[in-house]
Amino acid sequence: MEPRGWLLMVYKIPPEPSRYRVAVWRRLKGAGAVYLQNSVAVLPDSPAHRELLAGVAREIEEAGGENVILLAWAPGAEEEQKVIARFNAERDVEYAELLEQCAAFLEEIRYETERCNFTFAELEENEEGLKRLESWLARISQRDMFGAARAEQAQARVQECREAFERFAARIFAASEGTQP
Repeated sequence: MEPRGWLLMVYKIPPEPSRYRVAVWRRLKGAGAVYLQNSVAVLPDSPAHRELLAGVAREIEEAGGENVILLAWAPGAEEEQKVIARFNAERDVEYAELLEQCAAFLEEIRYETERCNFTFAELEENEEGLKRLESWLARISQRDMFGAARAEQAQARVQECREAFERFAARIFAASEGTQP
């Protein structure tokens, strides 16, 4: 396997106002960066990540901070796998949170079905819930650069949510047409 290049961003931002630190942290985490320690983030080298880090660097400087972006390589496959494992572990935590919310969504559908609460309001509420789950999965998947272990499970569970919602919606439409008791 050819060594992979890594972009390291090391930065310092004044502690106040904290919104600048939070904004930088959110941008980097939103892109899937892993923090090796405080204010040291890593991403795989790519044109998109270089562009992102250049933008973050400008934000840091505008906030009165300083930064340096470095291109690095792991000294061997074992060290590279450690970095990749960190990326996968962070994505698996995100997938686990999504799976918890999927379970809650499916429980809500089950509960409303048992109650025969087949109303338009329930349809809207659960449709929004499904959209949130799908959007969340898309964001995590975009950050999942190395195929985290829980990716397939999360995709399957969101699909299960879609199918449950479709069955629930069909019951609501049948109830509104008077074709269901």
